[in-house]
Amino acid sequence: MTRLIGSAYTVRYYLSKVVEGYIWRWAKKEGATIFFRGIRSWEKDGGDERSLQILNTWGPLLLGPLVWPIPTCYLEGNPKYNHVSSTLIRDLCSNDTQENQDALADLVPQSLTKLVANLYGAKDK
Repeated sequence: MTRLIGSAYTVRYYLSKVVEGYIWRWAKKEGATIFFRGIRSWEKDGGDERSLQILNTWGPLLLGPLVWPIPTCYLEGNPKYNHVSSTLIRDLCSNDTQENQDALADLVPQSLTKLVANLYGAKDK
């Protein structure tokens, strides 16, 4: 795990699509130097995140191409949103009703609502 203390990173872009295969292969090809992973809390997401970190660390060394692993920085969310999961967002997006759109708008910044809805399968209006 990487900790950021007094460091600054420049973000060239953010991932706004689903990537097939190993994320570290795609990230290396794109020139990424660090993974930023958002988590609800270590209690809720720690086990799954640790498994992904192991895959992202050992995958390049064992599965190739042989490259140095990309470090991961975890960003823990505001505790008031601990009930929000990708399953909840997916459920809201899969049934494109006004009620679900309003609920999604309460959870996602307005500037990203349409993008999130499209990524998780809602019909583009």
